Amino acid sequence: MLNEILKSLEKAVVSDIKVYDMKEKTPFYDYTVICSVNTSRQGAAAVNYLRDDAEKLGLWVRGYSSNPESAWFLVDLNEIVVHIFVGEERIRYNLDGMYSK
Repeated sequence: MLNEILKSLEKAVVSDIKVYDMKEKTPFYDYTVICSVNTSRQGAAAVNYLRDDAEKLGLWVRGYSSNPESAWFLVDLNEIVVHIFVGEERIRYNLDGMYSK
């Protein structure tokens, strides 16, 4: 399932994809995926790609945010949580630093 989600993100032309294994850190989900986009519009499109592909795979999309004015998008696929950041927002929130510990 993770590989299919990563392929969907690649199709959405996101960059700097990082995957963090969360199985030993939380009982709520298995992986956190963090990636970047250049614009909010690209972020909203990536969310739509993920939602469509997840539904085709029979995955439950628990929740998502896709406000085209946002700089941080989230897709909760139950076992995988995907964060999509626009520009410097990724550095500002530093989730990579938190999840890599």
